[in-house]
Amino acid sequence: MTTILIAFLVAFAVAVVATRLVMIVAWKIGAVDAPDGYRKIHKHATPRLGGVAVGIAVCCPFIGLLMFPEVSLVSRILQGHNQKLLGLFACGGMALAVGAVDDIFNLRARWKLLWQIVIAASAFAFGFTIRTISNPFGPPLDFGMWSLPITVFWFVGCMNAVNLLDGLDGLAAGTCLFVNLTLFLVSLQFSNVLGMLLTSAVSGAILGFLLFNFPPAKIFLGDSGSLLLGFLVAALSLVGMTRKAEAGVALFVPVVALGVPILDTSLAILRRWYKRLPISSPDRQHIHHVLVAMGYSQQRVVLTLYAISVVLGIAALVITFGRNEVVLAVMGSLIVTAFVCIRVFSGVGVADVLSKLVADRNRRVRHSLVNVAVERTLNQLPETKTMDELWSLCNHAFDGLGVDFAELYINGSSGEPARWKWARRNAIAAGGGAVIWDEWCGKMSLCHDGTPIGEFSVKYARADEHMFEVSEVIERLKTGIAFHVWRLTGPKTDVHEAGKNTSVWTKQ
Repeated sequence: MTTILIAFLVAFAVAVVATRLVMIVAWKIGAVDAPDGYRKIHKHATPRLGGVAVGIAVCCPFIGLLMFPEVSLVSRILQGHNQKLLGLFACGGMALAVGAVDDIFNLRARWKLLWQIVIAASAFAFGFTIRTISNPFGPPLDFGMWSLPITVFWFVGCMNAVNLLDGLDGLAAGTCLFVNLTLFLVSLQFSNVLGMLLTSAVSGAILGFLLFNFPPAKIFLGDSGSLLLGFLVAALSLVGMTRKAEAGVALFVPVVALGVPILDTSLAILRRWYKRLPISSPDRQHIHHVLVAMGYSQQRVVLTLYAISVVLGIAALVITFGRNEVVLAVMGSLIVTAFVCIRVFSGVGVADVLSKLVADRNRRVRHSLVNVAVERTLNQLPETKTMDELWSLCNHAFDGLGVDFAELYINGSSGEPARWKWARRNAIAAGGGAVIWDEWCGKMSLCHDGTPIGEFSVKYARADEHMFEVSEVIERLKTGIAFHVWRLTGPKTDVHEAGKNTSVWTKQ
C-alpha cells in the first residue's frame, strides 16, 4: 500500500507542475478555447490540452518503478504485465495524440471516430478484451466471436461519453475521478495490485489537474483529456478481468459509476435521432446545460453531478458485492431513476418515440412501394405505342407517388398543344388545372434543337416530407417519360438532350 500511496502522490505532484507548463505552451501554440455565447458558456478564452498534463502525470510513477525495480516489490508485479502496460500506454498515447490534434486543428467527427475505432481495436490486440459480462443472478455470459465488436463498442462508447460530458468546468475530470476511486475499491477487494496501482496513479493525476480545472477553470481538458480519460476508464475496468471470479463483476462497476455520462450520451443520441439531426451535431440540451438553464450556478451543477457520481459509485459497489435481493432493489431504483431522467432531460416523451418509430416504419414501407411502382412503370413504358397509352400507364405511378397534379403538353404542328393531365382531386380536374393553391412544382422542359416545344410537370399541394423523400424517384420517372415521349413524337437524336434537362422544386 505504501508504493500505491506514493504513486498517487507522485502523479498528483507531477500533474500540478505539468498543468502549469501546459497552460503556457497552449497559449503559445494557440490551443485556446474561445467562448461562443452558445454552447461554450465560459467568459474568457481558456487554454486546453489539459490531457497532456494528465497523461504525463500518469506515466511518471510507472517510469520510476520500471527504471528502479529494486525500490519496491510492485516493480516485479509490473514486469509480469509488460504486454498490458505496453498496450495501456501505447493506446492511451494514441488517444491523447488524436485529442491533441483535434484541440489544435479541429478534426472532423468522422476522422475522430475512425481513430477511436483503431485505438479500441489496438487495445483488443493487447489483451484488453470483453469475453464475459457479469450476471448477478447466474454465471457470466460468454460472448465468444462477438468479443471484438463489443470491446470496440465499449472503448468508443466510454471515450465519447466522457467527451460529451466535458461541457462544464471540472465536470468530466471529477466524474472520472470518482469512477477511478470506485474501481480502486473493487481492485482492493480482489487484492488486484496492478489495478490498485493504475487507478491510484490516474486518480492522483486527475486530482492534481482539477486544482486548475474546477470552476472557474484556468485550463480545460480538451479532447486530449476527455479521450484519454475515457480510454483509461474503459481499460482500467478490464484490468480486473484476470481471474474468473473478477470477470463476473468487472463491467458492472464502470457502467453504473459512469451513469451520468452514459445517460447523457444516450439522451443526446435519442434527441438527435428524433429531430433527424446528425449524431455529432452540437446542442445545449445536455444534462449540465439544462441544469444551468434552470438557474443553477456552474459550481452547484458540478457539485450536484459529483454527488450523483458518488451515489452511483456506491450503487456499483453494492451491485458488485451485495446479495441478490439487495442487487435487485438497487437495480430497480436505478431503472426508475433513469426513466425519470429520460423524461425530464431528453425533451422527448415515450409516446413521441413510439410514434416516431411507427412513422419511420411506415415511411420505409411507403418508400419501398413507391420504388416498386415507378420501376414497374419504367419497365412497361417501352411497350406503349401511343401517347395516350403512355399517359394512362403513368397515372398509376403518379398515384403511388402522392402527386396531386401532373401535366404534359407538346406543341403540335397546327400550333395547338396536345395536353395530358392527371389530378388527384376532382376539383382540380374540373378547373382544368388552373387552380391557385400553396403548391410546389417540379418541371422539365422538352426541347428540339435547343428550342422548347413542350413541358412535363408534377405538383404537390403542399411541401411535406413525403415529397422530398420521393423527389429522386420522381426525377427517374420524369426522365423515363421524356425519353419515351421523344420515342413516340420526336426525332431520336434529341432524346439525349431531353434527358439532360433536370428540374428544380420551386414554390409557385
